[in-house]
Amino acid sequence: MKPMTIIRKAVFLLLFSLIIPTSAGVYISIKEVTDPLQIYIINGCAMLAGCLFLLFIIQKSRFHLKELGCRKGALGMWFIPILIIEAIPFIAGLNKELSLPSFTALCFFMVCVGIFEEGIFRGILFQYLKRINLSTAIWGSAVLFALGHAANLLSGKSLTLTMAQILFAFLFGFVAAEIVALTNSLQWVIIWHAVHNIVDQMTDGEAPVELQMLLLSVQCVILLVLALVLSRIIKNRMHHTAR
Repeated sequence: MKPMTIIRKAVFLLLFSLIIPTSAGVYISIKEVTDPLQIYIINGCAMLAGCLFLLFIIQKSRFHLKELGCRKGALGMWFIPILIIEAIPFIAGLNKELSLPSFTALCFFMVCVGIFEEGIFRGILFQYLKRINLSTAIWGSAVLFALGHAANLLSGKSLTLTMAQILFAFLFGFVAAEIVALTNSLQWVIIWHAVHNIVDQMTDGEAPVELQMLLLSVQCVILLVLALVLSRIIKNRMHHTAR
């Protein structure tokens, strides 16, 4: 497959990843839905539909599901810094407005998000870019994942905080791609993605911007160190394989 063909497919997948949540957001705005439970259910159903459509795209791509990472993956020591990363936001406090029904709907929504986005960025898109080389697959999927989160610039939040969140999305995508490269599985990155989004909604989003920036900065530093460590492991593995 020619590089330009791969790039066109990558752009299409990026746009596809944006269309589903944007459509749900437009519907919520038009209907003026404000109840968190209803918002989570609507978004969850939209993401579930996106997952089903993604299966259709995968079928047309002729990738096998196992080739895309639909298999069990070994758990590595990288899960320890990831646990620390996900524990940090709780320093800001809990979202006390989240009821049990809303939390259940939130989990449904975020599991669908994890499957949908990881299936795109660390699944089919990763495999397309891998046809160029592994480095392109890791960097390309991370950059496109971060670009997908650049839409947050339109949310009206602090510009500094939003840029930091985009940086976090890039580092998250980079480490997730490295984990897929090491395990040949989407299992753990889907779980991580879902848990991260659930934690984000469970914790206090109304905390002072300064505190949010501090916590996000610590998370980014840990992700950067983890990315460097995993990169060294991947290079060593490739070196031994080449020998």
